[in-house]
Amino acid sequence: METKAYTRYGSRTANRRFSVVWMIKKATSLAIVAGLLLVAYAAWVFGYGYVEARAGQADLRSMFSFSGSGSVDQEYLRNEAAAMERRLGYLDPVGEISIPGIGVELMVVQGSDKEALRKGPGHIEETQLPGAGGNFAVAGDRVLYGAPFLNLNEVGTGDEITVKMPYATFVYRVRESFIVTPDDVSVLQPVGYEAITLLTCDPPWDIKQRIVVRGELVDVLPAGNGS
Repeated sequence: METKAYTRYGSRTANRRFSVVWMIKKATSLAIVAGLLLVAYAAWVFGYGYVEARAGQADLRSMFSFSGSGSVDQEYLRNEAAAMERRLGYLDPVGEISIPGIGVELMVVQGSDKEALRKGPGHIEETQLPGAGGNFAVAGDRVLYGAPFLNLNEVGTGDEITVKMPYATFVYRVRESFIVTPDDVSVLQPVGYEAITLLTCDPPWDIKQRIVVRGELVDVLPAGNGS
């Protein structure tokens, strides 16, 4: 009787051990599969977003052309900016932005919602165009759609930002960078000088804050000129 009882006890112990080992192996397998699926999904999201942004940029470039007379007179620039604002439609090309310090040279699209940002950096429509004397604000994604503003945090005071518009090329020098909350729309208001304001999330993947880079207009070149 004792031998049989011992055998039954040993069998139950072995079964429990087998069950625990099986569960560990099962959990490990599921974790590996979940990890692979997550990596595959991330690769698809980033890859598709990159391809989508490339196609959007190509479309914008194909529709963009220079139309300026060569003048950089202030009144001429204001008139051209006002005329372009009237005819500019959602998802139309606005101009080309160049930020040499972080290797950015991209077309800017009209609009700053998700659909617009799929194509590239987007002009926030409530703000004025370059040459109008106000604050030209541009938003860009930091991780998706080619991540145009991934390294915006590396732009420093004194760096140059160039914007080629159809009617002239505008050169800005960075004056400051700072952090705001997403609901702080004061950064879109005029600042007392002709400015450019760039915005993106900070840190990447976090929507709780925005990094803002602001530059002051320092030079205007005839249409088609500029680095």
